[in-house]
Amino acid sequence: MTSPTSGPVADLSAPLGELAGDPAGEPPPTAEPAGNEPVFRDVEAFVGNYLAHVVERRLASGPTSGMNWCPRWWAHPEAISRLYALWRAWETLRVSDPETGMSTWWRDHLDPHLAALAAEYGPFSRCSPDRHTDTRPLPVEPAPAEVLAQLPDDGSR
Repeated sequence: MTSPTSGPVADLSAPLGELAGDPAGEPPPTAEPAGNEPVFRDVEAFVGNYLAHVVERRLASGPTSGMNWCPRWWAHPEAISRLYALWRAWETLRVSDPETGMSTWWRDHLDPHLAALAAEYGPFSRCSPDRHTDTRPLPVEPAPAEVLAQLPDDGSR
């Protein structure tokens, strides 16, 4: 039998403590937060020390269905932007709404962003847990000047 101080229950103590704003446990953040100070020093610490440990999804691998994930998430501009937004929302809701903020974060922030990142056509769609595929920007053609001139900020300043 697993005791509360070992196994899966103990493994949850650090992430659950961080949710409550108590960074005790392993792996620790880089600094003890004081008041409104962030628990995680940056998005990399948030992804590696929190998100990777609390998100439980079967990963796509070969013919096995599952979530697309890239171990080099930081090499995808959209992923950086979405994961940065997730980190900032987590830090904000942890402080501003300690009662239900984490539920709001999962529902309104993590679930839609993770779905977009891991989607069939999302930034991680050509990657796997053991392989990164370089990003390709969307094709873009220059807009005609007459189209831009119709916009409130035509860039002619």
